[in-house]
Amino acid sequence: MLRQNEIQRLIACPKRVEKSEPATGFNTENRSRRKNLELSAIEKGYVFKVFIRQSTELIENFSIGLIYKSGDKEKGNIMLIRFNGNHGDVDWSNDRHYSSFHIHRITEELLEQGVREPKDIEKTTRYTTFDGALAKFFKEINLENWLACLPELKQISLAFTTTVGGQE
Repeated sequence: MLRQNEIQRLIACPKRVEKSEPATGFNTENRSRRKNLELSAIEKGYVFKVFIRQSTELIENFSIGLIYKSGDKEKGNIMLIRFNGNHGDVDWSNDRHYSSFHIHRITEELLEQGVREPKDIEKTTRYTTFDGALAKFFKEINLENWLACLPELKQISLAFTTTVGGQE
């Protein structure tokens, strides 16, 4: 079982892209742009997967997630964090799932209940576009060489150093 400090350490540890599918750009499938990244932790033997999905019809509808591949049969793969865009007009706030921009996180308590999806959800103003979400997500998960597989997004690297009102 992962403890909360271990979850935070897995999200924050420095990572590198080992494989990108496709190598650059995105595939289009089922009305969405798609990319998968295989990552490794720089200092430890941790292995991760990132999935990136964006609707081709409603560009504010996207999902970017980090999955920890534990290598342990009992633990399995655990989605640690997911950045989502605006899902459209539906607001599932009764279920704490929002139509506005939001972030899903896994918690120790959820894992103890057998829940493997990050169901702790918060609305966010940290990003308002897909490109902005990618920049914030890559910074949050401490991904160092993301430009190698997404060179077309070079300008969002500026977002890593900008702050508004002292907050990121």
